Amino acid sequence: MTAIPACILPVYSSEPKTDLNNAQAEAKMVYGQVINEVLRKTGLKPTDIDILLTNTSVYCPTPSIASMVVNMFKMREDIECYHMGGMGCAFGVLGLNLARDMLIAHPGKICLFVSSEILTSAFYPGERKEALVTNALFRMGGSAVILTNNPTWRGHSKYQLQHCLRVHTGASDRAFNTLNWEPDENGVNGLVVTKTLPGEAAVALEKAMRKMAPKIMTWGQYAEAGIHYTQAYAAQVSSGRLCAAPPHKYQPDFTRCADHFLLHAGGYAILRGIQKGLRLPADKMMPSFASLSDFGNTSSSSTWYTWSYLESTGSVAKSQTVLQVGVGGGMKSGIAYWRALRSIKDIHPCWAHLGGVPINEADLPRPISNDYKSVFDLPSSRSQEEQKKAMEAANSAPRVSVLAAASDASKSHQQQQQSAAPQVVSLHAAAY
Repeated sequence: MTAIPACILPVYSSEPKTDLNNAQAEAKMVYGQVINEVLRKTGLKPTDIDILLTNTSVYCPTPSIASMVVNMFKMREDIECYHMGGMGCAFGVLGLNLARDMLIAHPGKICLFVSSEILTSAFYPGERKEALVTNALFRMGGSAVILTNNPTWRGHSKYQLQHCLRVHTGASDRAFNTLNWEPDENGVNGLVVTKTLPGEAAVALEKAMRKMAPKIMTWGQYAEAGIHYTQAYAAQVSSGRLCAAPPHKYQPDFTRCADHFLLHAGGYAILRGIQKGLRLPADKMMPSFASLSDFGNTSSSSTWYTWSYLESTGSVAKSQTVLQVGVGGGMKSGIAYWRALRSIKDIHPCWAHLGGVPINEADLPRPISNDYKSVFDLPSSRSQEEQKKAMEAANSAPRVSVLAAASDASKSHQQQQQSAAPQVVSLHAAAY
């Protein structure tokens, strides 16, 4: 189900085309689709939007993508529109802080919040391994959400945002340099992912969770924490005579704090790291791994793909809570805590292939149970012999060769693909 633009897909293009025209065609296709869908579902017209917030990472054109959306959908002249560039994977969550502040400053208004990943301009055709990772991991995607603090909309709303916060660890050089858009030794630009990324992402996430935990803990967990710290203090001042110090620092059971978890699907190792850090069982991780399996890393829109999976499988009941977690380069981490205002079963187009039925762990390409050991699991959980066998099996797998020139049929298909995007966008705009 993952999507790659035809201009950089070998089946349709013998050479990747990363020029601005192709990047804009991809952006118009993504934004046209997701905005048209959210307007259809909410019954809004483009002229009803008061605030527009858009986001991409590498692709930052002039005029901005926010201006492109205004032009496509013919929005009002007094609209408050802003585009955030270079924000990476975290903006889909930490951008909610900006949306909240905008709505506080403009009460009763309607905000259209759009997150996306545009692959064309970020494709790397070079040979630097640290940059090639992004070609394999990231996929085209987008999400559009309507946010408002107008009380008359409460009866139509799905969720209420109860808490949101953000943490930025970019003051650290190590954190700042984990993910960079930079040239290789041949001057070819690429998004470089360093080996320090998982560790720095964990640091940013830990800091954010420490701030969020007190806001969402239950009264029972407050009591547990009080007993824990009282015991630790007593052991310290008495040098262990009154009682022994607790063996570990207190960490609440987050499954008692939230019913559902929307974690950034940055990659298998990233999700497994978050799972370990938050001590979450496999069933709480399933929506995020399903999103990664079917759609890859869709950057800032990934947590919204995960959310649509929950809604499509009817997993959200009235009054249940949702913890949304995003992590991105810089390093940044954003966390939002929502409460469902009603029970929701809404099959989104991207999950229509499931027919409303959730997937099982057996449907995933890799296991996610904490006690499940496999040669396909994290390298840290398998022996050297198992890792060697896995590498040999991977190296012996057949490789797909790409012809230097596409066939006439492929070229014809490619031309159809390239012309499809502006036609779709034109239809979307014409509908309003």
